[in-house]
Amino acid sequence: MSIMKTKRLLFFVLIALFTSVIVSAAVPVRKGLWKFDNPTDMLKATIGTALDTTGTEHFSAAGPYDGNLAIADPRWKSLIMAHGLAANGGGTRLNEYTMQWDVMVPDLTNWHALIQTGLSNEGDGDLFIKNTSGLLGLSALKWSTNTIAPNTWYRIVQTVKCGSFAKVYVDGVLWIEGNVPAVDSRFSLNTEPRVFGDDDGEDDLIYCAELGLWDVALTDAEVAELGNATTPSFPAKKGHWLFDDAADMMKATVGNPLTPTTVGANTSIAGPASGNLAISDPKGPALVMDHAIAANGGGALVNEYSLLIDFSVPGPIPSYVTFIQNGPLNDGDGDLFIKGSTKQIGLGVLGWSTSTVVADKWYRMVISAKCGDFYRVYIDGVLYLEKLGIAVDSRHALKALPNIFGDDDGDDGLINCAELAIWDVALTADQALELGAVTTDLTGLQNLSMAKNADLGKNYPNPFSNVTTFPYQVQQNGNVSFRILDLSGKEVQTIHVGSKSAGNYKLNISSENLTNGMYYVQMISNKTTSTQKMVVIK
Repeated sequence: MSIMKTKRLLFFVLIALFTSVIVSAAVPVRKGLWKFDNPTDMLKATIGTALDTTGTEHFSAAGPYDGNLAIADPRWKSLIMAHGLAANGGGTRLNEYTMQWDVMVPDLTNWHALIQTGLSNEGDGDLFIKNTSGLLGLSALKWSTNTIAPNTWYRIVQTVKCGSFAKVYVDGVLWIEGNVPAVDSRFSLNTEPRVFGDDDGEDDLIYCAELGLWDVALTDAEVAELGNATTPSFPAKKGHWLFDDAADMMKATVGNPLTPTTVGANTSIAGPASGNLAISDPKGPALVMDHAIAANGGGALVNEYSLLIDFSVPGPIPSYVTFIQNGPLNDGDGDLFIKGSTKQIGLGVLGWSTSTVVADKWYRMVISAKCGDFYRVYIDGVLYLEKLGIAVDSRHALKALPNIFGDDDGDDGLINCAELAIWDVALTADQALELGAVTTDLTGLQNLSMAKNADLGKNYPNPFSNVTTFPYQVQQNGNVSFRILDLSGKEVQTIHVGSKSAGNYKLNISSENLTNGMYYVQMISNKTTSTQKMVVIK
């Protein structure tokens, strides 16, 4: 082979490797997500902390598709977003961020404000739909050439990196590449920006079905991946099993019923919450899943898919417990395990998680696989395991009838399952986080009182990467301390704040000495305790 051909071949190899790295990079996780689907609690957060309002006139309305609701924000009112994110971009405010609005305006008689970046901004909002014309933008930013139509749903995304750029997209298409804003300018976010706010009345009635926030500026490709407002953001399940009917444990909510490899071996047991049942699968038997998903991902097998498994393992955990055998026969081996000696999740060819699981505790596992690219395992929304470079049609692609909890050489100890689901796409980190954790009493933390949370409020942001804030209330004068515990109940940090008089306070917690994962924060005051969850994602 000539030197020129060798160099050319090396060039294309390097390009392929570079491209694979780019493709494998996970889309950044939202720091805030609000969906407005609960008409009795419209302001609650899916990710982050609940919104507040400047009035009580907001009301629930139909969203862009069936089963999707929206919040209606009238003129002179707004939503207060206490995002809790640390200042970035070299200034004192949030200078790099992305915001998403799924919105519809009923008419264009008046102006419609999307955001007011501070509580007061010289009486003006900072991104508008212009009256009459329907243009999107702002004079200080630029106006779009395309227009917004009334009674039409749009997904509007603004990416800002003050000092570098400000862009606005509609349904994944770039509409505005604006003037470069200065650091800490009006286009940076204050600690409590007002969504749909404007101090001089240019904020007419607007409907919002979804609101999102990131602390990074998404790329063009990442914005395009967000899609539009009229397509559900979460893909539909191709199979779903709840095990809540003790007389027919194998029936499906979506898709085909499961088939046991050994009739009568599985038993119905109590699940993670009251009224929720689970199936117990002993060593040896398995559940055959006829998922009916067509081959995808460029191969003869199902190369792109996601699995959700709500599980617990009765203690003591045996040598191995298997989650899945991707085909009925796979050289005598399963394809994802818990290793009993270390309590790690993985497999030799995948590697093993650094985080562990404990016996007698319920977990929500999400497997997101895209053979030819990656294989990822999330526990309670947190990434536990990632393997890049998984080959198409490898052992980690699904055959037609995979065995759940199956293994042909005995490495499949007793496991309990309260919910099982499958998709024909690889869920994103954001979607895995949105699926959350199993609703359960905290089996591994029986010594904690979780019933009383009035004194310690929910933290914001949550999940967090740098610093999170817990509001708390002291009922009577006395000493106050906090304990941070891992999932097993082990104390990893103690914070003494000393004597406090009755009143309201805030506690800031840094992630500096914490690894990624879920923790419990316990407040101890006057012999009473309050506990909340927090999630660290660096």
